[in-house]
Order: sequence, then structure tokens, then C-alpha cells
Amino acid sequence: MKQLGCSTLLYRHFSLAQALDGIRKAGGYAVELCGRPSVDKQFTHLDLNLDDGFDNHCKSIQELIAQNGLWIESIAINGRQLDHPLSLERLIIATGLLNVQIVTVSSGGVADNDNSFSRFVEKINRVSSLLSESKVRLSIKPRVGRSIHDVPSIQRLMTEVNNQQVGINFDPTHLYRSQVDPVQALNYLEPYVLNVKIRDHQLSQEAKVGPVETQIPGNGVLDLAGITNKVKQLPNITAVVLEIVGLHKSPQPSLESVQNIVSSSFNYLKPLLFEYVATPMTTII
Repeated sequence: MKQLGCSTLLYRHFSLAQALDGIRKAGGYAVELCGRPSVDKQFTHLDLNLDDGFDNHCKSIQELIAQNGLWIESIAINGRQLDHPLSLERLIIATGLLNVQIVTVSSGGVADNDNSFSRFVEKINRVSSLLSESKVRLSIKPRVGRSIHDVPSIQRLMTEVNNQQVGINFDPTHLYRSQVDPVQALNYLEPYVLNVKIRDHQLSQEAKVGPVETQIPGNGVLDLAGITNKVKQLPNITAVVLEIVGLHKSPQPSLESVQNIVSSSFNYLKPLLFEYVATPMTTII
């Protein structure tokens, strides 16, 4: 059975200790550690802008992870951090101290623009080469409206990068909003998938993501059963990570409301990720 995980992004209004405690209580095992800078006085769970005491910062994270019996599936950053040398330096340090092998970043650039695509690929090749020295792979999340957004753009990307250093963060909702069937897409993308995000989505395929309520698994229209059935067949995927966006907006959610979202999401997804294993029958005489 694939394990369930959760991005600490959902807990941006709360400390990392509260986030990890919540993920554990909901039945999660894996964590996407959010290293994106905070806004509006939210918590930055992995602070790549920390000038002093960064090693101790990472060690405290490691202790919290261990205390909760969790493991870090990936570190999530944003595209701007790829252009910041000190952030990259700290990111490499963090992957080593926290034993992380995947860094996830959303696609930048503009869809259907060759110059923009080339600039994005150049950046990815530069950064992935740096990370590879520490045996860390860069996972690109296709994003509606960006350079990498559908099956052809993903396939093109993978011909222009080192497949040993770069892969794909499979997020069905961005493919859905790019007018792509996520279940069918996995038939073509399977060799490139490094990690998997999951949430639901409203019927509309407009570029803007739907309300939080429709992202909760079971509340939207995505074929999550079909998606998870495909994901269960991916041998290199250990965990499926819940990510729901929009919780940072006003009014600030309570910890209880965030916890209810994570718990209900896990309760819906667990049966979908269950894998039946046949065992030999024993005949009793």
C-alpha cells in the first residue's frame, strides 16, 4: 500500500510541531516540507533565508520528524529560490542533514512560448546539476498556464534535461485544468514521475483553482479512484502527498478546521490506496 503524506503547506498558519503532530494524528507517514518563504506572518517550516543557525534549524526539524515517526518525502520550494545562490546553498545543506532525495518546484515560464520554455529548461539544468552532486533530484510540477503544463510539454522537457537528475511531480489538478485527462496522462508520464500530489477539483476546468471545499478528496469531480489505481502501479512511488491550496487566505482557518480537512481527506484516500495481496490458501485436513 502506498503511504499517505501531507504538505506542511496546509499548516502554514501553525508551527511545524503542530503540523507534524496533525499529520501523524490523521494517519499520515510522509511529509512534504515546505521551504517557500512565508507571507502575512505565516510560519516558514524550512527557512532557507536563515542567516545564522541554519544547521541547528535543520537538526530541530529532524528531531520533530523523528518524534512523530514521519519521514520527509520532499522539500518544496518556489521558482524564485532557484535564482538565489544562498537559498540554493542552504537547500543543499538541508537535503543532506534531513536525508531528503527530492526537491519539488512548480514550472515557471509561459505556456506555448519557445523562448520562455528554453529559459526555464536552462534554469532547471543548472540547478539540477548542482543538486545532483548531493544525489538529490529535482521534481518539476506541471502548472496550468506555465511552460510545463500538459503531456507534450512534459515530454519535451524530459528530452532536454538529464533524466537521472530531473523528473515530474504528478499533480492531476493542474493537468485537468490544462484540458488533460489525468488518468490517461499517466500512461505517457509514468517513466518520469518522481512523486505524486493529490487533491480533488471542481467541475470547471478554468485556470484558477477551485475553492478549498472542492479540493477535499471526494468533494470534486476528479476520477481519484482511477488516478490512485494507476499510481499504485508505479513501483518507485512510496507515498502520495495531499496538497490543498487557499488555506492561507482570510479568514485564517483554525487548527481544528485544518485538521478536519486533512483527516477527512486521508479517510477518503486510504481505501483507494489499499492494495490487496493474495496469499496461498492453506487446506486443513
